[in-house]
Amino acid sequence: MNLMVLILAAGKGTRMKSDMPKVLFKAAGRPMVDYVVDAASELGAGRINVVIGNGAELVQKHLAGKAEFSVQTQQRGTGDAVMAAADSINGFDGKVLILCGDMPLVKSETLKSFIEEAEKHPVAFMSVKVKNPFGYGRVIRGVDGSVIKIVEEKDATEDEKREDEINTGIYLCDSKELMTRLAEVDCNNAQGEYYLTDIVKKGAYAHLCKDETEFLGVNNRVQLAEASRVLWDRVAEKHMMNGVSILDPKNFYCDCTVEIDNDVTIYPNVFLEGDTTIGKGSIVYSGSRIKDSIIAENCEIKENCLITESHVGAESHIGPMAHLRPGSVLDGENKVGNFVELKKAKMGIGSKSSHLTYLGDAEIGKDVNIGCGTITCNYDGYSKYKTIIEDGVFVGSDVQLVAPVKVGKGALIAAGSTITKDVPADALGITRAKQQNMEGWVSSWKKKKGVE
Repeated sequence: MNLMVLILAAGKGTRMKSDMPKVLFKAAGRPMVDYVVDAASELGAGRINVVIGNGAELVQKHLAGKAEFSVQTQQRGTGDAVMAAADSINGFDGKVLILCGDMPLVKSETLKSFIEEAEKHPVAFMSVKVKNPFGYGRVIRGVDGSVIKIVEEKDATEDEKREDEINTGIYLCDSKELMTRLAEVDCNNAQGEYYLTDIVKKGAYAHLCKDETEFLGVNNRVQLAEASRVLWDRVAEKHMMNGVSILDPKNFYCDCTVEIDNDVTIYPNVFLEGDTTIGKGSIVYSGSRIKDSIIAENCEIKENCLITESHVGAESHIGPMAHLRPGSVLDGENKVGNFVELKKAKMGIGSKSSHLTYLGDAEIGKDVNIGCGTITCNYDGYSKYKTIIEDGVFVGSDVQLVAPVKVGKGALIAAGSTITKDVPADALGITRAKQQNMEGWVSSWKKKKGVE
């Protein structure tokens, strides 16, 4: 079957109360329209056309290379939105599947089922029965069960409003029949708009679906949160069925792009985002956020850690309250402890920094110990500089390494030192003022102050 998918994404989304186009609002970490485009792609559509209007440049930039575009210059209803793509439809011979850019929950399997059953009809749409039909267009059927019309909420009578079967806004039409019927649609209704629903008046097949959840249209931020929750629940279920222990699925926030191996344990209130991978046997404790990062096998991410664009090698222990900024690479068996921050830092196997440390623009070898309060002074106000620490180095507490500087293999840096020059291998680096103990000074000072 020759298939074009037409995605309606021109709406302003007034109830979102934002200048950003509604379809670019994120549900479970991704813009809503991305889910719709992905579903269309999985159908094997020869063409995907997105009708844009409000914030057209932003939507077009976001979807560049994934679709072609038509512009609805004025917001005059869904029928007008489809007419905005008239040039594309008129030059196309096949079926047109019309989707809404603000419906991120529709599954590609559901759409495939609809297409298989509806492709023999010139005009078909998806309907569903819902518990609360308020705000939706009602499907009105005759005594024989055939569709008479779809009536919008503002145009419905009280009897019609009591119907619980609604129009989902998803249609499958022969391209030529679609354009013929649209040419006959007028704007004689309560909103003065051209309703796409009017194309069913000449007869249409209604494919009644079972799960109303899939057809939630997002018109405000309450519904956006509802859609996100459904998406997160789906992702949690998928991972749990694949052998991941999620202790509280209702407090698990994971993008659909994240990969998690089996025998991973996830505690509540964890955010996993973007292109993140969690390796087998790892544990992620509460309050941590991991984005665009790789966590290898058997790692422990303790409470309240932030890890972005980093690589954590196998058998490593991170946190609690550690921050791995972009470019951090741990080779494995590492420890990055309480209030340690890394930025573009590489740590060799077995190296550790247990607490209260900043390591930026640093290359650290194997089996290095970084003492509490160590700082790599990598920025002079104009440029960034690198610190190199070779294998087996021991850095004492409260040390400042003023880059560019190199500490040789097996060296020891004494606590409290400020290192501004390279330290040779096997050397002791120390910069301390001579200690003086002035006996009796405290008592004498107190006497002068009149303090007992």
